[in-house]
Amino acid sequence: MAKPEFHLLPPKGYVPLMGSEHHPSLEVKLLGPADDNEVVIVTIVLRRRIDKAPFPTYEYFGKEYLTKHKRLSLSAFADKYGAHPEDIEKVIEFAEKNGLKIVETHPARRTVLVSGTVEQFNSVFAIKLARFEHKVKKGRGEKPTTESYRGRQGLMHIPINLAGIIIGVFGLDNRRITKRNAMDPPGTAKISIEKVKELYNFPANSAKGQTIAIFSEAGYTEDDIKSNFPENPPKIIEVNVNAKNDGTADPETTQDIYMAASAAPGAEIAVYFTTYDRGGWLNLINRIVHPDKGDPICNVLSTSFYVSDSDDMGLLPPFSENWITTVNMAFQDAAIQKVTVCCASGDNGTDSKVGNKHAHVQYPASDPWVLSVGGTTIGNVHGNSFDEYIWNDLMPSGHGCATGGGVSGYFPKPSYQDNAGVPRSLNNGFEGRGVPDVAANASPNSGFPMIIGGKPDAAIGTSASAPLWAGLIAVLNAALGEPVGYINPNIYKIGSKVFRDINGDQGPKDNALAGAPGYPAEKGWDACTGWGSPNGVELVKAFEKLVKG
Repeated sequence: MAKPEFHLLPPKGYVPLMGSEHHPSLEVKLLGPADDNEVVIVTIVLRRRIDKAPFPTYEYFGKEYLTKHKRLSLSAFADKYGAHPEDIEKVIEFAEKNGLKIVETHPARRTVLVSGTVEQFNSVFAIKLARFEHKVKKGRGEKPTTESYRGRQGLMHIPINLAGIIIGVFGLDNRRITKRNAMDPPGTAKISIEKVKELYNFPANSAKGQTIAIFSEAGYTEDDIKSNFPENPPKIIEVNVNAKNDGTADPETTQDIYMAASAAPGAEIAVYFTTYDRGGWLNLINRIVHPDKGDPICNVLSTSFYVSDSDDMGLLPPFSENWITTVNMAFQDAAIQKVTVCCASGDNGTDSKVGNKHAHVQYPASDPWVLSVGGTTIGNVHGNSFDEYIWNDLMPSGHGCATGGGVSGYFPKPSYQDNAGVPRSLNNGFEGRGVPDVAANASPNSGFPMIIGGKPDAAIGTSASAPLWAGLIAVLNAALGEPVGYINPNIYKIGSKVFRDINGDQGPKDNALAGAPGYPAEKGWDACTGWGSPNGVELVKAFEKLVKG
């Protein structure tokens, strides 16, 4: 059988779109060519305008940012950090010349949405879209199912006059990329979120006036919300990005709503529904950061979903490097617009479900522009006294699980981590971004009781600790009267003063799992729980000093 071709001979004057290459994967099966007549909407992402000041460094987001920086209007953001009008016009001209229809242009998001047929896009970008199938596991406890998708391999090509202007093109490949996320202290048992808020010294103030964004690709039920909040249910706003609530009791979405709303009483919860592919992720983040007219204004985003078990480029298929670059830039936009992005660091230790006996960190938790949240185990609770270990234990099923953490294989160490004691990578000595930044209770053995699908269940994993932190950020914002936004540089400036240090003196010594080496739990910051779990009142005091001087 002849080897299938996944590209066309590019027209004269075309060059490869750098970073667009999709590598073959052994996990998928080729079914045949894609339907030439299928209509697709594609997002073309452009560079930031180059006639303005460069994007701020990490240091910008310190005290001056907290006290002086305000969220920008869409027009002000577009003028300062968006796409240049001339660049947009060049892309529009290119699209229309090739028979594509312009769906939307958005200077602040730096996007041009176009529609056309598979046959047109094959010609326009010198690719050959095909149909593939692979096995996916969609939810907690579900068995893998076979799913087909439209995809490509190799590089895309663009006209030479658009080289450097177009960063990426997303939506042609609609493969599912979204994924879901030992020893315990004595007396470890399920624990209520109200008790954990007490143990973590949460501030008593309401989070009224705050809106927390929740990432979702599935749904939740009204019955579950009523069951979990019998007295004061939160106001939930549904935002349909390019999908909608499918009415299923999705555990990730349901527990994210429950954890965030319980941690931040009075806050509104905005659930953003999107597809599970590359375009869906990008469009969701952009929609939160640069809202459509009538959308809520969110200052916190929590995601328990993730896209890659490892951020080492060799392990990233089906991702292209320019997709990572584009999402990273969207998180930068979030920082400018004072949106704190909380990401679960993962539930499978340094193995991270890769299984090659090397240490890995998940993406997007490894992105330096997000707050990466790891996991702990709480036990031996007596009043306000308790023990807390790094999370590395066995579930009731006997399956091992542990907090995600380690050193990025892709992102260099950000300057705000220079003095945190981030170790070099256990794999190759790379000085990378250390993960996580903070942590909170996550073990299934000390999970948070709740109702999912009308049945008793529990919020567990870093999928529970991330929205817990998102709720705490909303409470902090309300207490300060000002969103803290991109919190990382200030967290590292404050250091261990506002955290409960989780080290290996008791309990597990590291987050090793499934034969992969682990990073040790040490005093201060470590690659298991970051700075540790929060002392909420002290966190507010520390930020009040930064704001008021």
